[in-house]
Amino acid sequence: MEASIEEVLQFLDRQRSSQAPYFPTVRFEKVLSFMGTCSKPGTHVSVGVCPLVSLKTAGAGSLLRVRLRGPLPRVPQRGERITVHLTQLLHYQGYQVKTGVLREGGDALYEEDRTDLLVNGAHVFTVHHSPYTMRFFEVVPFEEVQRLVGGIRFALVGVGEQANISPRFVWHSEVKDGRLALFHGDGLALKTYMNLKMNRHESRLVLDLDDYSGYVLRGVVEEFQPHQHPEAYEKICRGFEAGSWGKPTRVFRFAVEAWDRIGPTAPAVKPAPAG
Repeated sequence: MEASIEEVLQFLDRQRSSQAPYFPTVRFEKVLSFMGTCSKPGTHVSVGVCPLVSLKTAGAGSLLRVRLRGPLPRVPQRGERITVHLTQLLHYQGYQVKTGVLREGGDALYEEDRTDLLVNGAHVFTVHHSPYTMRFFEVVPFEEVQRLVGGIRFALVGVGEQANISPRFVWHSEVKDGRLALFHGDGLALKTYMNLKMNRHESRLVLDLDDYSGYVLRGVVEEFQPHQHPEAYEKICRGFEAGSWGKPTRVFRFAVEAWDRIGPTAPAVKPAPAG
């Protein structure tokens, strides 16, 4: 049964309190969400929640193979890639493991067996501030990835052109004329912003961080000026101040157009040792 906007709002309200223990140092009301974007105009990235089984290196260690309890949100098409988002919530740090682009006659992006999905990552990107983010093509040691996120229970998966999933705190939400809007800010113009310059359509995951069930919200995101939404801008600035992140360089309004319930594709599993 399709959820009503009232049910979505009630879920957001519950997350403001239930997520607080995960972020004890950021003492301002908020909801962690995950912003899914892609670069093809007019399209939404397809997203899913999959249990993480293992992380392993391949070849000389330049590739990272992520084993998930599948399936993918959908089969990638030519010109698309898969991204696997891995976040250690208690440290608010994480990575995206991205495949190459699917090309005719090219290497397979993933492999499937009876229960699992093996994603062949070609590059790792950080989704938190680190020395690696100062370079567009980051070089992140496998040992660091394994140490930080190797024991997490669930991964977020996106499929699309230049698919990207990154965390954002929602500092303010409102309903006007029956339409829900979420507000967030950015400190740096990184890969998500590059996608938004080409395509403003977004898939936003808002999840219960205890079991990773929740909603995927689809809509359009736009940058706004402080005077256009003063209450939202004030809350975003106060949230950034609470996190000791200075002032946001850009602020955004996500206008929600549709939503669906979402949950993990299978129960969580105990990740196998790295290899």
